[in-house]
Amino acid sequence: MKLIEPKIKLLPQSQFNFGLALWVKSVSIGFMLQGCSYFSPTESLPETVAIPREWSSQLSQASQTQAGLPSWVNEFSDTRLNELVSEAMQHNPGMQRLLAGVAVADDQTWLAWSKFWPQLTGGFKSSRNKRNNAAGFAVSPRPINNFGVSLDFLWEIDLWYRLGNELEATEHEKTAAESDLYAAQLSLAANIAKSWFDVTEASQQLQLAEKTIQSFKHTLDIVEQGYNLGVYKPLDVRLARSNLLGAEGRRENYLKIQDEAKRTLEFFLGRYPSANLTTTQQLPDIPLIVPASIPSELLERRPDIVAAAERFFATDQRLIKARKNMLPTIQLNGSVGTSTKKLSDIFNPENLIWNMAGSLTQPLFNGGQLFTEHSQAEARVKQAAASYAEVVLQAFREVETTLAAGQWLQQQYSLLISEVTESREAVRLAEADYLTGLTDIVTLLESQRRALDAESNLLELNKQRLQNRVNLYLALGSPIVEPNKI
Repeated sequence: MKLIEPKIKLLPQSQFNFGLALWVKSVSIGFMLQGCSYFSPTESLPETVAIPREWSSQLSQASQTQAGLPSWVNEFSDTRLNELVSEAMQHNPGMQRLLAGVAVADDQTWLAWSKFWPQLTGGFKSSRNKRNNAAGFAVSPRPINNFGVSLDFLWEIDLWYRLGNELEATEHEKTAAESDLYAAQLSLAANIAKSWFDVTEASQQLQLAEKTIQSFKHTLDIVEQGYNLGVYKPLDVRLARSNLLGAEGRRENYLKIQDEAKRTLEFFLGRYPSANLTTTQQLPDIPLIVPASIPSELLERRPDIVAAAERFFATDQRLIKARKNMLPTIQLNGSVGTSTKKLSDIFNPENLIWNMAGSLTQPLFNGGQLFTEHSQAEARVKQAAASYAEVVLQAFREVETTLAAGQWLQQQYSLLISEVTESREAVRLAEADYLTGLTDIVTLLESQRRALDAESNLLELNKQRLQNRVNLYLALGSPIVEPNKI
């Protein structure tokens, strides 16, 4: 299973291995912009809500915790689930789209880096001309040939590190794209797990429905035999048949649910949704160990938070660039080449021609374009800061919600276990009383329906507990596989 887990970078200054970029930056430090905060990028993240030292939703005392976050897919000890997640990572179209997006972001970084280098263009020219007259002067009728080669260059000296700001912005955007991919991989794995639990739970419900149908058929046979002997009334028969038909309708409903769940899972896997997926009848056990972490760690681990932080720093770098666009620009340009009448002399050094020039330009008036671009850059920084704060708040909400839900689901599960036990015993007593005439058919059928509902609710609740645990792993940014396997 090949995943991309971006390196967490919370400082706005990316570290480059480009010798020229470092040299240009060192030159710019020597100028007066070094101590000017107006042209310096921010080195801190935007303010968010006050982060507590621990989660407000306390874990159950019966739960075990462990430091650090496990590779959560392996925590369910389900080999089939591991296979499905691996298949989805390789074949899901969304993953391929995001992988291509990372490649685009990487190429964008190289485009920004290319601006540091001189632009070189080479050319070859040839011409042939002839003058027929020259205002009465005699002119040779022989045409004149001219050949030449040239090498032209144009180089903008990044005196203020303006191009460097754009380069750093693209580096931040590249890391954000990698973080988006990793977040999508985590989300896809979670959707695969939850869909797999949906399919398995639907299979369990179908198994329960078939068992219930057989039980209701047995009850109907008893009632019909008693009716034929004159012991039971026609109403008893009608109610028993109605109970059986309801169970058969319930089975058809779960067939539909299972079909939809299979097609959804196949969609996530990148397969054709044919509903031919092989299922199992057993949900995995819920891991006893609950991952423990502190809220502040979430800022460094959740890929969506990392992506939002990187985009904030990218917009800040472009704001600095927009400010520097109002400063003078220095360019060097020149050319070297030859010009000759004979093609054979085109590379003769005696025919060499060269020139070099430099220019310094200062924007004076452009209809307010630079000021508008600066205003837009400032607005984008505010927008990115607000987006970062929103993502952080959303992440904390997801963790707190899933932690709290885990407690309520655990309490509900304990109660439902007792309800299933009591309802089964009630069915046994109702059947015995009905056969001896101590109770009516309504009591028997009602006890059977309550037992069916309790067992069905228990299956669904068990699935909800598993899916909530997946949501908790996702909210905490737990890795899908062990880091050494990424």
